[in-house]
Amino acid sequence: MMPADVLSNLGLAQATVATLGTVMVIGLGFLHRPSRSALLWSLAFVLAMTSTWVSVTGTILEEEGVRRAGLGLMLGAPALIWSGFRARRGVRALPWVGAVYALATAVVFTTVTEPGAYGLCFRLAFVGASVFAGLTAAELRRAADRLERLALPLSVVCVAFVAVGIAILVSGLAAPAAIGDLALARVINGLAMLIFLVCATVSLLYFTSVSPSGRSSATSWPHFVVTATDRLRRARRSEEPHWAVLSIRLDDPAQVRSAAGESSWQRLAAVFETIVAECLPAEADLGSEKRGHVVAVVCRPDPALRGHVRTMLQRVTDLDASTLVDVQLSASVGWVPAEAGDFDLTALIGAADEAAAAATRQGGDRWERVRL
Repeated sequence: MMPADVLSNLGLAQATVATLGTVMVIGLGFLHRPSRSALLWSLAFVLAMTSTWVSVTGTILEEEGVRRAGLGLMLGAPALIWSGFRARRGVRALPWVGAVYALATAVVFTTVTEPGAYGLCFRLAFVGASVFAGLTAAELRRAADRLERLALPLSVVCVAFVAVGIAILVSGLAAPAAIGDLALARVINGLAMLIFLVCATVSLLYFTSVSPSGRSSATSWPHFVVTATDRLRRARRSEEPHWAVLSIRLDDPAQVRSAAGESSWQRLAAVFETIVAECLPAEADLGSEKRGHVVAVVCRPDPALRGHVRTMLQRVTDLDASTLVDVQLSASVGWVPAEAGDFDLTALIGAADEAAAAATRQGGDRWERVRL
């Protein structure tokens, strides 16, 4: 038998990592770039944090039923992470699967008391969690950013999770007489979940706050700045004409946000960003440093770009936001040719923002173009 304090220390380590992961995924991920996938990943960490502390509490109070309930709830977290990747891909997320699995394992663990039966249930439940880890690995293979360095920890740990699940199941079937002896299996489970939480925190922070993939509108601001700066530098070197920077923002955002409330404002801003992405050329680089404000770097002759901007402003004005806010929406655009700022992104954004502010002061629902 392994010493009881080993399991206790693993439980405390899991609870600590899950708590830190929850704070980071919510604070640095979901609140920075709200999305359904980020919400589901945040819920997965909330579930992991809650369940680990429940298990630790059960261990401290020497309440085996409480400890088992926490352990069962924790095994539902991989299913919620899988659901988040489905939401990111734009298909049905099925978050109820994770909730049902967590509750079912918690109930089974607390009601089954016979050692042999509990040992079998424990092994099968761990294998079930490893199945969701395998499904997560499959979802990751579909992602365009699957080969990014920060995405790899979750991919690797998911595959390892599946291997450990198979090993635990095979060991139980190979030695059925010892199926109720869970000392080693519990330690392996504790280590596996701890490593899984660490790797998931690293990768999900990348997916929620850095990666531009999985979004239908604007990329993360740091990624946009790097990409747009390089693009403008190359355009200047090649003396390419028709490059422009647009600063596109909703008019009176403070008033709209106050009237709509935070949740509705986030949805309105997301719809606005989607409209901008759909109306501008597909090759345009889009970045959003704050909600309701998009910066675009695009290469189009003035007449063609004017048509895109006109369509975009009309769609924002026609947006039916009555169910979210009782305010007529409109947008203003600041338009600066790249030559006006010597292809310097920072200078061009500053000039475009000033032009957009001027358009807003003139009543909004219009664009203001800086002349060369």
